[in-house]
Amino acid sequence: MCAKNVAQPGVTPIQAELMADLNARLLKVGAPVYARVAVDWSGTGCVLRKGAVLEAHVVSVAPYNRSTKLSELDLAFTQAQCAAPKMAALDLLLAAMAAPPRISDLGILSDPVPMNTSFSGPNNQAALSSLRAMQISSNVDLKLGLDSSAYDFPALPSMHMGDVSGIHGLKLSVGTGTGISSVLASKGHDVSLEKHTLLLLVPAEGTYPRSESETTRPNSAGTAVAAAATPPESVAAPPVARPSDVSGDDVDLCDPAHCNVDLPPGDEIEGGKPEARFSTRQLGCAPRPQKEMKDFDRDEELAWLGAGQLLVAFNPHQLVTRHSFGPSGFTQRVIRAVLLDTNTGRMARTVDWELTDKAEYLWPLAANRVLVHVGSELRVYGEGLKIGQRMALDGPLAFVRVTPDGNFIAVGQVRERHSPELHAQLRESLGSEPEEDVAVTVLNHDFETIAKSDARSNLMPPTLLNEGQVRLLALPKRRYRVALLTWDSRRSVLASFGSSCVPQLSSLAPDLLFLTSCDLHNGLAEYRVLNSSGKLTLKGFSSPDDLGYAAKGIADPGTFVVKTVRSSAVSSGGAFSASRLDSEELGVYRAGDGKRLSGVRVGSPSSSMDGYALAADGSQLAVLTRDQVSIYPVDRK
Repeated sequence: MCAKNVAQPGVTPIQAELMADLNARLLKVGAPVYARVAVDWSGTGCVLRKGAVLEAHVVSVAPYNRSTKLSELDLAFTQAQCAAPKMAALDLLLAAMAAPPRISDLGILSDPVPMNTSFSGPNNQAALSSLRAMQISSNVDLKLGLDSSAYDFPALPSMHMGDVSGIHGLKLSVGTGTGISSVLASKGHDVSLEKHTLLLLVPAEGTYPRSESETTRPNSAGTAVAAAATPPESVAAPPVARPSDVSGDDVDLCDPAHCNVDLPPGDEIEGGKPEARFSTRQLGCAPRPQKEMKDFDRDEELAWLGAGQLLVAFNPHQLVTRHSFGPSGFTQRVIRAVLLDTNTGRMARTVDWELTDKAEYLWPLAANRVLVHVGSELRVYGEGLKIGQRMALDGPLAFVRVTPDGNFIAVGQVRERHSPELHAQLRESLGSEPEEDVAVTVLNHDFETIAKSDARSNLMPPTLLNEGQVRLLALPKRRYRVALLTWDSRRSVLASFGSSCVPQLSSLAPDLLFLTSCDLHNGLAEYRVLNSSGKLTLKGFSSPDDLGYAAKGIADPGTFVVKTVRSSAVSSGGAFSASRLDSEELGVYRAGDGKRLSGVRVGSPSSSMDGYALAADGSQLAVLTRDQVSIYPVDRK
């Protein structure tokens, strides 16, 4: 909301947006209502940063009544986050309102990696130069978050006290309620406001500096307020793709000369017998196949740390002793990491990792290395499960994203905006975790910091290719677009497609994008693999039994594997347990043209979407099920 001091002299209003939908029929007297500050604001005794929370309470409420044909809602804003995690008393008048920006189906879904390239070091000048373009783009793109406080609102013609723009039938009476409250009234229906409704608020008398020549007018609460401001009616949406913006046809079109189609499985089981099998119980794994869940967990991982060295990581489901890791949090689970010698079947080394969350904790790197989140740090492990580089964390981990070639690693850490009490209140009121700040650190392949900046928690983590940063954008009519901003500031559109659900995007070696979405006609999940120029390498057709997809790849010789979990007893989106999963299929493909090289289908799938890995030379595929770890040969021709 780009409100300005258009009345000279005047008072700059506080610009905010509702954090949740509001309906008079669902509210009770005394219920809290929360808004989020959209633009930095400073007044006497209070500084409000972008993202700060304002709190109102319901003074009185009257749902629609047939006899009066009217509904009313009386709101009083009395508290704010004045540059502190806790709320402080601040009396505000709701002075004007505007409809939310119409971008419910428009916007950037994935968070950029904004960078402050002021950091310098002896070995970082080349990296800094290549990242400057991303900084410039991110400063612009951050304004268009789909579900965040990131709107940069355009100005409307001057609005005056009591103005309501774009909300049909709603009237605002400033300061006519009890005390400093304002009354909202609707004829013919309940007072109802959408999430992101734009609010202009002005401080009560005495909380802001006033000019001798300032023109004021009293209200029923005895408060003089400035009359002019410029709230928005709608946000500037990201440019809709025109034919000239889009290179090539929809990504749905698959030319057999350039890609392959992965057909649903038949009755034949591929892959033959494994070269080796190892019991998971002998490793200490105690699966819980009856545990109900809404989504696949991230408990199990496989990674090759060299020829014959397979890292098997899993949750042993033992009683966990909670330890404090300072700002990073407390122990949430323990992961056991076993280095398995696949030639002898012996456990070469075993360690336990304490994790402060239940999210992803292991990311493959080049040269037979992995990056692991352990406690309050990130560690690089190499051959022999030996620790290499380390990075200390001073907050909860939000995300880790790595370019397929490993040259850049983006690490996001959560920065709590609110006190524990306020956080709990917001979570209860909103029904979800409130948005937080995210501090982003970018590392090079030597684990040196090359850039830092800030992002936010409510968008998807960034997706990185070797060439640059990939963005997922939502367009009208359930259309989506994948765009690339290269390190040298070149922009291109890689693909456009339709989806009935919000797509998910990730990258994998050697330099590929893995895109999951839902068919527009039947709603079934499906996946696509694209190369860095946007060409479709592989598409997986939907099956009613498909529950989820995942993919990993290796750089040399340029191979990737796609995992599909299936169940005839579980509906998409429904709760399930590992015992109700029928099978998982893993197909190995050549990155250059999507040719299928090998495939296996196994029973007794685990409840994790991980638990598989290709050897560095592409000759072996390791698969973890509930009962065993199996090593399958891969035809590399």
